[in-house]
Amino acid sequence: MSLFKAYDIRGVVPDELDGDAIEGIATAFAYYLNEQSLPQDRPLTVIVGRDNRATSEEYAIRAIRGFTESGIDVIDIGLASTPYFYYAASSQNTDGGMMITASHNPPHYNGCKLVGARARPIGVDSGLPRIEHLYTERHKLAATRRGVVTKAELLERYITENIALGRMADTPLTPLTVVVDTGNGVSALMCEALFHRVPVRLIKLFFELDGTFPNHMPNPLEEKNTAALRQRVVQEHADVGIAMDADGDRSIFIDEKGETISSDLITALMASDILTHHPNETVLYDVRSSWTVSETIRAHGGRPLATRVGHAFIKNDMRREHAIFAGELSGHFYYRLSDDTYYEAPLAVIISLLRIISHAKQPLSKIISRLRRYFATGEINFTVVADKTAKMAEIEDAFRNADRIDKLDGITIEYPDWWCNVRPSNTEDLLRLNLEAKTEQLRDNQLRAIKKIIEQ
Repeated sequence: MSLFKAYDIRGVVPDELDGDAIEGIATAFAYYLNEQSLPQDRPLTVIVGRDNRATSEEYAIRAIRGFTESGIDVIDIGLASTPYFYYAASSQNTDGGMMITASHNPPHYNGCKLVGARARPIGVDSGLPRIEHLYTERHKLAATRRGVVTKAELLERYITENIALGRMADTPLTPLTVVVDTGNGVSALMCEALFHRVPVRLIKLFFELDGTFPNHMPNPLEEKNTAALRQRVVQEHADVGIAMDADGDRSIFIDEKGETISSDLITALMASDILTHHPNETVLYDVRSSWTVSETIRAHGGRPLATRVGHAFIKNDMRREHAIFAGELSGHFYYRLSDDTYYEAPLAVIISLLRIISHAKQPLSKIISRLRRYFATGEINFTVVADKTAKMAEIEDAFRNADRIDKLDGITIEYPDWWCNVRPSNTEDLLRLNLEAKTEQLRDNQLRAIKKIIEQ
């Protein structure tokens, strides 16, 4: 399968992705940026950041070589979370950037995310196929100069902007206990810097940087990977638990009872808070999100709008709709940073949530309980080796009398008392199902019906 996915580049190390491949991708990306740029009297500049996987430092060095030998100047920010990388790319007004990371994949993977100017994502609909072609055909710029490398330390500015975005000054925090699990990933550096300036009792889990992820895999969406965090929250009588993925662009929240909070409910909570201060704004949510999200946005004077799953699609939709905020079921949360800058800001969400808990003077479970109106399955994956499109057509035909059938992302089927979304995986032989109903019995009945269609 191709290294080039829908939103990034990713593969097994070193069989699918090695240093030569990374240098070749950087060379192809340099060629692409030169194609896209208008004539100017300065060299093109890119940001390069990396997570703490075992191969990431080597791959960053090889990427920088690919850029500089193509005549591109490089700003090297070193170890960085992906959101910090986005901040650096936008604040330094670069022409593009490469983040060396395989996100939440296991340690034997690595890869990279590419952005254009203002940290605009480059994905399947915005240039990645062209870069893949340039890489495959080994296109290379005939540079008249070697690019210059400079290093930049922007972390304190990044933290300051996130604290301001989370409006910590609006409500002084009451004494809170927070447990944070960074899973030995690079987000530990960002969380250390953040909580150094936030007046809470911080309990750290797995903050030691280790790209082999010895304590658990770096994907907090899997319950087994938050077991230690959930247990520690209860033991410490903490107010909230926070789990970050390996590159820090995904955050999952645990209430004081040790229960995982579905990220669509966090989206609803953040939307209600943001719209209280910024009414009449547009808020996006992915097609897997609970009815609660759109209802909450409307109730607080906002305009709800569903979007496709995936950061490149969501950021493009935010830009087109001038949305102020967006949330994904996967734990990605996005802000409008300026009229032309949109990217994940998990640290701002953390600050906002702490402020909300302080202001409410209630436990997080009670705050969230007001948003638990329906019964959801969560995302369920089904292996479909045969034609996934044909299987989705069967599902559509079985429920053709639905009130609404939408094909924005996969297929969404909606009735007055339940709905579901079925999406094909971009990279695996899987169909992904999310279903929600007004009663637990109806949820279970409809789940059995759809499961029967998929598995027969």
